[in-house]
Amino acid sequence: MPTMNVGPVIDGRELRAAGGGYAEVVNPSTGEVVARQACCDAEHVDRAVQSSARAFRSAAWQSLSAADRGRILLRLADLVEKRAEELVELELTDVGKPISQLRGGEIPLLAAIIRFYAGAADKIEGAVKAAGNGTLALTLWEPYGVVAGILPWNYPLVNAGLKAAPALAAGNAIVLKPSVETPLSTVAFARLCLKAGCPPGIVNVVTGAGSTAGNALVAHPETRKISFTGSTAVGRAVQKLAAERMKMANLECGGKNALLVFDDADLERAAQAALISAFVNAGQLCVSCSRLLVQHSVADRFLALLKTKARRVLVGDPRDPKTLVGPMITRAQYETVLRYLAEAPAEGCRVLCGGGRLPMKGRLAGGFWVQPTVLDGVRPGMKAHDEEIFGPVLSAVRFKDEDEAVALSNGVEYGLSGAVWTGDAERALRLVKSLDTGIVWVNTMLTGYPQIPVPPHKMSGTGVELGVEGLLAYCKRKSAMIGHDGAPMGWGL
Repeated sequence: MPTMNVGPVIDGRELRAAGGGYAEVVNPSTGEVVARQACCDAEHVDRAVQSSARAFRSAAWQSLSAADRGRILLRLADLVEKRAEELVELELTDVGKPISQLRGGEIPLLAAIIRFYAGAADKIEGAVKAAGNGTLALTLWEPYGVVAGILPWNYPLVNAGLKAAPALAAGNAIVLKPSVETPLSTVAFARLCLKAGCPPGIVNVVTGAGSTAGNALVAHPETRKISFTGSTAVGRAVQKLAAERMKMANLECGGKNALLVFDDADLERAAQAALISAFVNAGQLCVSCSRLLVQHSVADRFLALLKTKARRVLVGDPRDPKTLVGPMITRAQYETVLRYLAEAPAEGCRVLCGGGRLPMKGRLAGGFWVQPTVLDGVRPGMKAHDEEIFGPVLSAVRFKDEDEAVALSNGVEYGLSGAVWTGDAERALRLVKSLDTGIVWVNTMLTGYPQIPVPPHKMSGTGVELGVEGLLAYCKRKSAMIGHDGAPMGWGL
């Protein structure tokens, strides 16, 4: 495949040079360089933000009604579906996702997210508050202006829509900053936004490393709202930088989420849920339940079932429709996961299946392949229990009763998601309240998008994404007091 050129999108134009040198984009399935990326320096980030600020204030944008913005988003969703195969090809090349996951999951989800916020654009409502005689009290929602949307490398295309759609529905402009590892689909998404009717500058893209382009974008005085998805360590740095100018920051960061299986659960379905949660996208999913908490009385039986199923998971060429799991997306994350797997036996973990690099043949031999792995004998204090590995690794922990299960689930610094498998409805309701996470799935897994909000708890972040609440996260509040009786003011002098 010939090497592509990709660069920032500023004011409707894609640039081939942006002052920050160039970076290679690698296909994780093969290890081959597939694109040459023009990276932004601080001057080009400033150009992008100033372009978005002008576009936000322009008559072309301000004259649009909320319904008009919704219609633009509806056209964008149609274009996503019309250009689905082009977007699939970019994600196959850049991110290494299985084609079945892209066609059957991510492209339909992206279109659904955009349509959800298209329909919500004209449903942002204020309120009339009780006030004294002679005054009318109103509360309003307004757009921030320019939003900085910083994207992760694991779901670049879905996250572009997840940030841009509510930001535009609320009336903002947005500057997207994809990971330096996975810029291709974000640039293509910005081109589709233009084609759908967004005025030039309303959706800009800056490319390059987070330490340069990302920091400059967060710190820029014209960016009024920050929306970040990525690691907890980087999220903390983003929050500190945003706090210097009192900017609101929406942060979705790491997770070490738990899936709880009780002895009265449907073990067959629970095993299916554990597999997809731990191994979809090669485990590179922030809401993945990478800890399996299973009750002692059924642990051996359940882990035997899970081991049998895990060995049937087909890892391989993302272009093969039968493939379920692709490669690690970045070389750095591949090396990180292998390091965790090498350390796990020394900590006392038992490897039930997998446990290391997956050898591949032909063009795939140079890719970043890891075996889907199930670890048993995991306990609090072990890295496999406490730290986010972010790979296809499921850590099994045994518990005695409900109280211990809750303590184990809540005993990590993260609080993004959780799952409960039980046949006891009362227990399910107790656990929904007891688990300190932003979303809890009960006898289901990874469902509810885009209607259900996901508000991270603890070190998993701040703010909220998805749902109507995710739309209001891109709005600032305003109150108005309107006098109407002509009464004297103050001292009446």
